[in-house]
Amino acid sequence: LYIETEVEVLGAVVVYDVYGRQQDNKTTRQQGNLVVDVANLNSGVYFVKIVTSEGEIVKRFVKN
Repeated sequence: LYIETEVEVLGAVVVYDVYGRQQDNKTTRQQGNLVVDVANLNSGVYFVKIVTSEGEIVKRFVKN
């Protein structure tokens, strides 16, 4: 999962399942973008929370 944002990311990127359970994931930076390893997740709908300098951003994504 590649994340590109125009604002500064201050905290960790956290992935949750549809039940609100935090999922294990590893976040790295590559060429200015955040890369979240979601290879260990089962197929389904997830939410990613990103803490930025302007507040929290929560987005939904689907893992196939």
